[in-house]
Amino acid sequence: MTVRDIYSSALGLIGENAESERDSDYSERSTYIVAIFCDKIANIDRDYRESHGLDKQQSFNEVRLELDSEFPLCPRFSDSAIHYLAAMLVLYEDEALHDRLFSIHCDLLAGAISEIPCYKEKIKNVYRW
Repeated sequence: MTVRDIYSSALGLIGENAESERDSDYSERSTYIVAIFCDKIANIDRDYRESHGLDKQQSFNEVRLELDSEFPLCPRFSDSAIHYLAAMLVLYEDEALHDRLFSIHCDLLAGAISEIPCYKEKIKNVYRW
């Protein structure tokens, strides 16, 4: 899956298409927004990959991801990325739509996080009397 696939799906959620007047603005902003999403979720993605026996996460540019570059996180996080991107694209234009899309993003992300098992570790006593 590429960043362009994420972008196209996000446009569909907000009722836009790649031929719209706002496409150049949306596509430019999307390269940064998806990079921000990936940077925020990178630690969760690493834990998810480790717990599910997947390949290690490849390095990626945390500032900007080109539309034709591969989505650097697990496919499990793509739906969350789509909703996050759509929410951020309409942040100042349609508050109700933004809130609804962001809520869905949070639910999708929570679902993915719930699939990561916890690990038992000894508790370290850092408070000594």
